[in-house]
Amino acid sequence: MNLKWNIQTIGGFVLMGIGIIGLIGWGGISGLFGYIFALAMIAFGYWLWRTADTTLKRVCSGLVMLAGAALIIFWLPKFISLILAGAIIYFGWILVRIGQSQGYRNWK
Repeated sequence: MNLKWNIQTIGGFVLMGIGIIGLIGWGGISGLFGYIFALAMIAFGYWLWRTADTTLKRVCSGLVMLAGAALIIFWLPKFISLILAGAIIYFGWILVRIGQSQGYRNWK
């Protein structure tokens, strides 16, 4: 693949690099796994609530769902950083694609 090196291509690669560093450095990847774990806790608590036949099981399932909701609220900044890093990578990719589809002759 022969790259056209213009300001849009370079800017796109820089943005994608910042986004990848953001995924690792801002904790976006660990936040994603945290959200998956918290959603699994809420789903398990809901399943336990639906199948509960005693009051103790209902209380325990309510506590599990409450703990899952607390984890989601606790990891909210990591989720926001995950979305921001993904958006930065996406816009970088768009810049690279635009830079490859046009050359210097289209600039005015």
